[in-house]
Amino acid sequence: MFKLTSRLATSRLAVSSRLGFAHTVVSPRAIPPWISLPVKRFNSTGPNGNDVSEIQTQLPSIDELTSSSASLSASTSDLIANTTQTVGELSSHIGYLNSIGLAQTWYWPSDIIQHVLESVHVYSGLPWWGTIAATTILIRCLLFPLYIKSSDTVARNSHIKPELDALNNKLMSTTDLQQGQLVAMQRKKLLSSHGIKNRWLAAPMLQIPIALGFFNALRHMANYPVDGFTNQGAAWFPDLTLADPYLGLQVITAAVFISFTRLGGETGAQQFSSPMKRLFTILPIISIPATMNLSSAVVLYFAFNGAFSVLQTLVLRNKWVRSKLKITEVAKPRPPIPGASSTENMGIFQSMKHNIQKARDQAERRQLMQDKEKKLQEDFKEKRLNSKVKIVHKSNFINNKK
Repeated sequence: MFKLTSRLATSRLAVSSRLGFAHTVVSPRAIPPWISLPVKRFNSTGPNGNDVSEIQTQLPSIDELTSSSASLSASTSDLIANTTQTVGELSSHIGYLNSIGLAQTWYWPSDIIQHVLESVHVYSGLPWWGTIAATTILIRCLLFPLYIKSSDTVARNSHIKPELDALNNKLMSTTDLQQGQLVAMQRKKLLSSHGIKNRWLAAPMLQIPIALGFFNALRHMANYPVDGFTNQGAAWFPDLTLADPYLGLQVITAAVFISFTRLGGETGAQQFSSPMKRLFTILPIISIPATMNLSSAVVLYFAFNGAFSVLQTLVLRNKWVRSKLKITEVAKPRPPIPGASSTENMGIFQSMKHNIQKARDQAERRQLMQDKEKKLQEDFKEKRLNSKVKIVHKSNFINNKK
């Protein structure tokens, strides 16, 4: 009993000391009966009561704790927002792409495209979807003069197509070297008389490295992803890093590519055969499932590039525009000259088979012509050696005669 009473007294002393009371209150039950100690009772209105009330007033209330936690959450949100804004400001400065490992050179096509995209984005203030569209249109406008020359060359070729086809067929069928050279001279004279320089026909081929550069540049930017790509899309594709969930961009791209091939290609003057038209109709449709997993940024470029191609085709087909730009009008198709080959009425596979066989025959004829040329050179060397005059001394001649 004594041990239990002592423990109670000790616990009360500890509690009292923790609360900070000035005086210690000991219960009478904790004092053994043989010990008589003076006991003093303190009123609640004394100094100890004031200390308890002070402790209660100094402790924060629940409302204060709630308000402080709310203010802390608000400050944290502000900090996150400021950090995001800072990152966004960094992406609006020249050199941001280089700092994250992109746009490292000035000679690789994809790096050049990334430099151009960054410059347009920074100086124009456009969102990334607008930057992609503006850059695509800008580059196509710079290439427009080359397409004008290409369209004029195609139109000039259309005026001499039957004669040119006949000469080409004759050139590929001949196995005589001199005859082949003669036909080649006739072909060159025909082109020169009509002011045709076929090197301008290669102008649309410049789209190949540019398209590959855009594809790789946007793919790497979406995979990183570049700041702003996740929220600077448009319409139904707000996130440029993800694939179009509705395949809308893929369908638009296929539609515009079919349209401009039906209208005469990007030069507005090409006359595709029926098999080629069918082929250029099937390929864009096949491209829809093939590109369904590409990021929206990449397919957005294809869509804007195709849309500009349709617009360019319509412009170059306009007679008023062609007259102002001094572009030759496309001649109406004429019946082929006898001896000229035509694949107009062939199917796709028949046309491909015909072209493969044609290339094979041409390679065989070229090899035969090379063999003949080599034989002629050897004969010429032999005749040259036999035709040399040998100078013999008179004494040697007399000795040989004896």
